Amino acid sequence: MPEMPVALLRVHAKRSFETGRLLVAARVGIVVVPLGAICARETGAYARCTVVAALLVTMAIVVRWRQWRGIRAVDAGLLTGIIPMAAALLLCRFATEWPARAALGICAGTGFVAGMLAARSTLAVLNAEWPEWASASLVAGLTAALGCVGIGFGTAVGAAIGVATGTVVATQLPRHV
Repeated sequence: MPEMPVALLRVHAKRSFETGRLLVAARVGIVVVPLGAICARETGAYARCTVVAALLVTMAIVVRWRQWRGIRAVDAGLLTGIIPMAAALLLCRFATEWPARAALGICAGTGFVAGMLAARSTLAVLNAEWPEWASASLVAGLTAALGCVGIGFGTAVGAAIGVATGTVVATQLPRHV
């Protein structure tokens, strides 16, 4: 059997390594796809939920694949983004005739809490710098928007703005309290 040049072996090793990392990163779809399906089923906004779920799964895969602590950042974002998503889905289920401002306030308020939790959890657990907490907050914002988009586009934007605001506030607080 002929020997392979070292450079060719390195290329094959790098390709195998990156393929493995991408496959591990793509496992987040096991969580995100059902979240998108729940959103679509509960709200009836199939197209909007599909678009937001596609953005969320794409962002989660990229962060998990390309960032050193991306898996933890995405996990923190998903766990904290579930708060406003669940609140919005409960609104859709039990309070179908809520005024738009009340729904926006709930999505933005729970988004703010999610942003605070996402940033604080990544700062505390990971001792993270801006790429990790920003990624966790972006994932939390997209997860929040996934639930709120069923109520309306404005509430999804409100949830995302709430997450961003909560993140900014959380990063300005002292780390060791």
